[in-house]
Amino acid sequence: MGYFSQKSLKGWDFWSKICFSVLLAALLLACGDDSVSNPNESSKDNTKLSSKKDDSKSSSSSRSHRRSSSSSVRDRHSSSSSLKEITNPEDLGVVYVLVDGLVSGVVALDGFANTAKVKMVQLDTANAYKESKTSFSGDIGKGGSYEIKKIELSQPYVQFSADGNIENVTDGKSASVSLSALGDATSGEVFNLNMVTTLVTERALELLSGRRRVSFETALKKASEDVWNVFHLESEDFDASEMVHVSDMTESGAALLAVSVLLQAGAGNDFAKSFKAVASDVRKDGKWDDANARLAIADWALSNDLTDGYASIRATLEKRMGKAAEFETYIRNFYLTELEFPECNARSAGSVFFVKNKSSEFYAAKYDDVSKSTERFVCDEKSGWKSIPDSLKDFMGDTTPAKDGDVRLGAFSGEILTYDGATKKWRKATAIERDRYFVKVSNIKEFVDIQDVYESIKDDERVIFVLRHAERGDDTSKSGTLTDNGKKQSEEVGARLKKFKEDFVLGASEFLRAHQTVESIAKGRGQSYDKRDTIPQLNDDWYSKNPDAVEKAKSECGGGWEVTSKYAYTGAYSTGADAAYYNLAERSVELIEDVLVKKYQTERFVLLSSHDKLMVPLVAYCSNFKIELKKYENNGKWINYLAGVAIIVDKSGNRRYVAIRGLKSGYAN
Repeated sequence: MGYFSQKSLKGWDFWSKICFSVLLAALLLACGDDSVSNPNESSKDNTKLSSKKDDSKSSSSSRSHRRSSSSSVRDRHSSSSSLKEITNPEDLGVVYVLVDGLVSGVVALDGFANTAKVKMVQLDTANAYKESKTSFSGDIGKGGSYEIKKIELSQPYVQFSADGNIENVTDGKSASVSLSALGDATSGEVFNLNMVTTLVTERALELLSGRRRVSFETALKKASEDVWNVFHLESEDFDASEMVHVSDMTESGAALLAVSVLLQAGAGNDFAKSFKAVASDVRKDGKWDDANARLAIADWALSNDLTDGYASIRATLEKRMGKAAEFETYIRNFYLTELEFPECNARSAGSVFFVKNKSSEFYAAKYDDVSKSTERFVCDEKSGWKSIPDSLKDFMGDTTPAKDGDVRLGAFSGEILTYDGATKKWRKATAIERDRYFVKVSNIKEFVDIQDVYESIKDDERVIFVLRHAERGDDTSKSGTLTDNGKKQSEEVGARLKKFKEDFVLGASEFLRAHQTVESIAKGRGQSYDKRDTIPQLNDDWYSKNPDAVEKAKSECGGGWEVTSKYAYTGAYSTGADAAYYNLAERSVELIEDVLVKKYQTERFVLLSSHDKLMVPLVAYCSNFKIELKKYENNGKWINYLAGVAIIVDKSGNRRYVAIRGLKSGYAN
């Protein structure tokens, strides 16, 4: 094999030209049996490279060391070579021709059909490196290897091409693709065809066809740099792509394998179409301008890394090839760059990162935004960026100063957390602390019409309405009844609660008037179901701890309404050994969580009726004391009939509270 170099023949006389032509023809005939090297030796070890990066840079396979001068060609070939040199009579130039040469290599992955061929075409340097009519071919054998013999070239630059099938390592689908590579016949005799060489070929041919004339060597070098840079790899770190095969256990082999996997990962359902589009895109300006395609691959790469660290991809590759270089590092480098991860080093150790590209499936507007992705990352100085475990995500991104007793919802775990000032750490909240969070986020400020609350219930929510009974008569015993107006009030409320088909599950205290209230509401909405639960915990003494102490407190405060409201809003009479009342928060949570929510775990709509001495403390607690029912103060307000609290529970078990009214006002006249 060899190189053709010819200086200008201008000035030769006619006789010199005749002599030169005769001499050239004679040498072409005389050297027919010579070759660059033993064909068997050429094919025997044509894909092996040094496993050390520094060695590969100094080997003859490195493009930076491929010499193309006439003297270098003379030095490298002995008399047995098929490269022949002729000096013209006037010493105006040297002619080299290739007679009976041989090239070989490996095509793509092992999935290429054995019946396919590799075509080698001589490029015409005088015609913008377009294909000439001089071509040769060789069969692709087992493992994708090929050999082309009996090559005769009058110019040094050639293009290789092959059509065949590649089985996608990411989804197992087979696709028909065309691969190509460019070569300088003076540079070596091994020319592999792969995805990278195909991209390099497209880019180099574009450079060679441009108005600004560049040498073949320059175009090939620039094209190689462009292609490696597309995948955020430095071209000087690797051997010439046509000298590398994906099975090579070298840095170059690992990089080529990584690029091959990335290209296949981004193919979607049509790898042939996708790869062709990438080649066309890169050809234009040496860049992959399709940001969406690059992002999709980056997302795929990150997702697979989080899942199994590419173990399944490696298993597939090793099943096909028997071995695979450490390609994972280069795939990670691609997604880290595309998704704009900062550099992870000693200075940034412990810093937290989340993807800020809005088009990425891993995007988060801020650390605790989990609407699209819950993945967060922390810099580990030794191992690089690591996914933060779920158990730590709630805490690692927190930069907001916290005070002892603060409560919040863990955005990732869904757990309610409390800040412990002593340990300066967040921990899982107790039941009381957990409900304090629900009260805080509910942010009750005023009574809301029960119809509005009822009609706002979402498909994945359920609600328990707890109301004070309707207007009653003078009998306050358990057998006391509603007035006719009270029944009418209840029916009118029910008539406004018809949006949903589901019947209300009904329940009441042990008092008759409470049962009459829910019965009348059901009647008003046309509900046929009238089975009612009796719930003793809804009696008006739920918050009373010591009946004797309660009676004493009534005397001190001027009555039951006054003492009840003073207890609810000031905590009076709820401490000490002779406390009249239970702790407000503890008793409220017990009623909500251990009695009501526990009893009605699946029912979507529940309607319960209770009494003012229960409802006032409950409304005070659930509204975080913002709704003032302070009857103990002058002109203090009291809760109206058919007013109370809605306990709304979502699919995760989280609660929110709303103060509700069935009449025009939640306050009694």
